[in-house]
Amino acid sequence: MTSLNKDSKNNSSLNLAFESIESCFGYVDYITAQIHKLIENYNQGNMDLANQNFVEVIELMDLYIQLVSRVYRVLRVEIPTMHKDESIQKLEIHLLSVMKALLQAKEKNDTIMLCDLLEYELADNLTQWKIKVLPELKKLKNY
Repeated sequence: MTSLNKDSKNNSSLNLAFESIESCFGYVDYITAQIHKLIENYNQGNMDLANQNFVEVIELMDLYIQLVSRVYRVLRVEIPTMHKDESIQKLEIHLLSVMKALLQAKEKNDTIMLCDLLEYELADNLTQWKIKVLPELKKLKNY
């Protein structure tokens, strides 16, 4: 691969990473709306619908985590001066622990714990991504 092709490929990867960051804002809003819909279904006793919504939220979160991981990977390679903020790492770890706790609560059919985790932990974590992490990543485009 020539140097020009390699630079072009890297540039397109970086552009795609920043486009992905932009789309994450709307994606977080969508997931949060699905979480609230899920909680509402549990609270109303619509268990079949809630179970379907739960699967959807888990799949959406899986995609979100994969997307953010790939964006980080590209940014770390393409912007050598970028360092991973400790608060971002804590937020990532918390997100993964919430996901694990959600699956455990679901296995135990503990809908009270499930709703608490969804409303107070997962939705809050996603809000933190939207107001702290994503804007910080977006700023890197100017480097």
